[in-house]
Amino acid sequence: MKISLTLNTATAQVQLRRWGGEFRQQVKTAVTRTLQQQAKLVQDDVRAHVASRLDVKRSVFLKGFKARVYDRDPARLPALLVKSAIPWAGIHQSGGVVASSKGKGLLIPLHGRIGRKRFKVMVQELMRGGNAFFVKNKRGQIILMAENIREHDKVLSGPKRRYRKAAGVSRLKRGADVPIAVLVPRVQLRSRIDVTGAVMDTVPKLAIAIEKSLLGLGR
Repeated sequence: MKISLTLNTATAQVQLRRWGGEFRQQVKTAVTRTLQQQAKLVQDDVRAHVASRLDVKRSVFLKGFKARVYDRDPARLPALLVKSAIPWAGIHQSGGVVASSKGKGLLIPLHGRIGRKRFKVMVQELMRGGNAFFVKNKRGQIILMAENIREHDKVLSGPKRRYRKAAGVSRLKRGADVPIAVLVPRVQLRSRIDVTGAVMDTVPKLAIAIEKSLLGLGR
């Protein structure tokens, strides 16, 4: 997901050519400096917007949204680029369908959240130990289960704790089945954030800041 905010309009370019070299460079320098000063404010506004719309558990997700100023082309005005370093962050902006690339379905953890890598390791360990099996519940859902046995107390500690909390029970008996995840063919995600709108909301403030930086130039 990339959102580019640029002041490089045809009218601005024509005006810069009329102004000439020295003054043109003064304008370019002033605009670049102002955008660099305002970039963090834009970045903070975007991160605040995302935090207000999503239940973010890891700060690294919010920190992935960054605003950077690009000023490499001497013939063009600088540009402010707002983007996310998280490759899949854009699906929260546009919505979409997530499906397995191999067509085998997706395992979605039940009763709480768990990191992707940690969840993968847990499932692999249960399968290697022969303590992972699928059942179909009354609603027709395919559920990955594991048995509450001593050998897997450590790996099942998280799922058991979350399941007890969801089921309202204080203790699970030995041998009881613990639901781990649900197997689904795909996941439909709706649009939940509007980073484009959050960036555009900052444009009036950017315009005022740039206008102030240009006052007095060339006089």
